[in-house]
Amino acid sequence: MNSTTPVPPKPMGCVSRVFVWTMIVLIPLFTVTIGLSFVADGLSGRATLASGPVGTFTATEKSCGGRGGCHLEGTFTSDDGTITRQGVDLRDAMHVGSGDPLPPPIDGVRLDADARRPAAYTPDYSWGWAVVKGAGFAVVGPVMAIGLAVETRRYQARARAAHGRAR
Repeated sequence: MNSTTPVPPKPMGCVSRVFVWTMIVLIPLFTVTIGLSFVADGLSGRATLASGPVGTFTATEKSCGGRGGCHLEGTFTSDDGTITRQGVDLRDAMHVGSGDPLPPPIDGVRLDADARRPAAYTPDYSWGWAVVKGAGFAVVGPVMAIGLAVETRRYQARARAAHGRAR
């Protein structure tokens, strides 16, 4: 029977340590930032659906990503005609594919005029899902970073112990 002894791990070099510890810092930084932006969008949608001006959204442009879903941009006109905004992003639960034509004007849309980029929300916008998704994203990054830090420390300790025995 042929038995092989496992090769002891080598200690990480300077470049590897710098890379790993940089990622341990950057992963939570990015995920928390992105997660909080999802949460802010969800809460903004909730507030807008409660008190934003009601009107009609007319899609003028469609930009499609790699996953098959598209993002609509267009003009919002309030029901009383006092507010008209162009370049408004539509946030709703409607799925528009890359091959689909632009939808007809959508009534009952509410405008978030306080946003850096104006957004219109349809009544079926799932603001709760945006908050949950953002909170989850904000938690996953720090958990991943802690796991990576713990495993890196364990690996380095095993490598030092094996390296010390080899001498």
